[in-house]
Amino acid sequence: MIKGIGIDLVDIEKIRKILELRREKFYSRVYSEAEVKAIESVKSKNENRGFEKAAGYFAAKEAFLKAAGRGLFSIPLNKITVLNDESGQPYIDIDINFKQNVSSAKVSISHDKGFACAVVVIQ
Repeated sequence: MIKGIGIDLVDIEKIRKILELRREKFYSRVYSEAEVKAIESVKSKNENRGFEKAAGYFAAKEAFLKAAGRGLFSIPLNKITVLNDESGQPYIDIDINFKQNVSSAKVSISHDKGFACAVVVIQ
């Protein structure tokens, strides 16, 4: 049974500017350690793809909160981890302390023309 659906759209250039100005502070408040490693790994190979990944992860976090019916900072963003499995499919892992009523969350992320979009379905 579907409990919630959320969608979010993020301007990749906005994420780029924030990371260029406040990299460490933004990373620590928004992303988990595993996400930072994934973003930096991609960024080391292709800077633009790293910013796309950071924006996609951010969009997925906001889409998750919308699907869960929660406000933007009701769960610390760094407690919602968005990563990719071996096939490249994104998935969401929520800190056990914030998992209330979420048995499963499906996520899809896309990037195009300067924007990252994410859709989350909570079951």
